[in-house]
Amino acid sequence: MIYEEELVLPVTGTRSGHCEVAPPLSDNVREPVIGARDRRAAARRVWQRIHSLRYRQSIARVSGLGSKANMTRLLAGEAFSGERHRPPADTAMPVRVARLGGNVVWLRPRCSDRLALEFVDYGHHLPPGGLSGPVRHIAVFGANIGLLMADLAGRHPQARVLGVEADHDNAVLARRNLASLASRCTLEEMAVWHRDEPLALAWKPDAWGLIVTGSVAGNGSAARERRIDAVDAASLLTAFAGPAPVDYLLVNIESAWYEMLRHGRWTANVRCIKIEITDHYDEAVSLLETLGYRAQLRRLNWGAFATGIKPAEQSRGKLRQQAAQPTSLTSRSECSARV
Repeated sequence: MIYEEELVLPVTGTRSGHCEVAPPLSDNVREPVIGARDRRAAARRVWQRIHSLRYRQSIARVSGLGSKANMTRLLAGEAFSGERHRPPADTAMPVRVARLGGNVVWLRPRCSDRLALEFVDYGHHLPPGGLSGPVRHIAVFGANIGLLMADLAGRHPQARVLGVEADHDNAVLARRNLASLASRCTLEEMAVWHRDEPLALAWKPDAWGLIVTGSVAGNGSAARERRIDAVDAASLLTAFAGPAPVDYLLVNIESAWYEMLRHGRWTANVRCIKIEITDHYDEAVSLLETLGYRAQLRRLNWGAFATGIKPAEQSRGKLRQQAAQPTSLTSRSECSARV
């Protein structure tokens, strides 16, 4: 059992990608003027924030005058108005990102999409260095708008990548953002669970997608909840990779990861798993070890990542099967440029 701590600067926010480095305090900062000048003072503070290092980096990530103008609009809307309640996919703006092969990606204003682009640079989504052998099958539970899938596909050109996303607008943007990788990437719009079961899902502003609020049976009927038939993870991964192992699985499904691991028999054919967690920190490593992984926990200022790698002797036979029996998948929904 390994625990790793990472020292970081103070931040504001509680969610991966929501981390903003807290500005230093200054004796020269004045209190806002009360009265008619409030609006002008607020506007100045907004533009000062847009010209801050963090926001300048967001503009620097995109290439071309049109992309930089669109990114500035996104930043201005975020700074002036804050997060919007579930912005629809048709509000997205195109920006060209050199880090993602120079491809155009679509980001919505006043939501976590810009932060999802920043998250690519952090590298938290990448497989651990201890993962050996070829990486031919990658899966992402909680694909969001597809940017992490695109980066993983670019880093592993021999791999096929499966993404699962329950939120419809996120899935629409994911397909659009993965259009150039449609031959290797598959996006399934569904909820994944440790068994086939109807679930109640809901949206909250701090989340990057729908969160599981419970099974439909016995659950309250909140107006904003959505009922969906969740799919068994083991069946989904088998349809994707066949008898070959899933070499790397990234799990970004909010607090639902805990129940998934407590009933984790579906991980039997997964060589390496990385899970973003913001709760149950003390149980993550032991749950992974119970499932046969060598596990470690990396604590960050907003949460943690639990990573597990199956010992080589357990997966060597499956790797030989993978090399001898390449598989193909006719998916329910291939990544496409449908807009």
